[in-house]
Amino acid sequence: MNIVNIPLEVLPNQSLTIRLGDNRYWIQIITISNSLMSISIARNDALLIQNQRAVSNQVILSQHNSKGYGNFVFVTPDETYPYYTEFNNGHELYFIPEE
Repeated sequence: MNIVNIPLEVLPNQSLTIRLGDNRYWIQIITISNSLMSISIARNDALLIQNQRAVSNQVILSQHNSKGYGNFVFVTPDETYPYYTEFNNGHELYFIPEE
């Protein structure tokens, strides 16, 4: 499996379910303030993280939650905080499968 761009809407609060490989992921993104967002992720109905601050260029899941599966990362220009008004316009969420 290659790196996957996770489709996000230009909405302040959203959740989605996506199948990646043999696993089903639920992702929720919530706007905290005018510049900060949080992210929650579950895999196959098991909550992995809840309301973690969204930051760019850092893997989101801890090593013990990603080992054998893969990880997620926000990518933004100049390492700014990801924000919904810029989703699909330089602020992207990716899934990086473990090889």
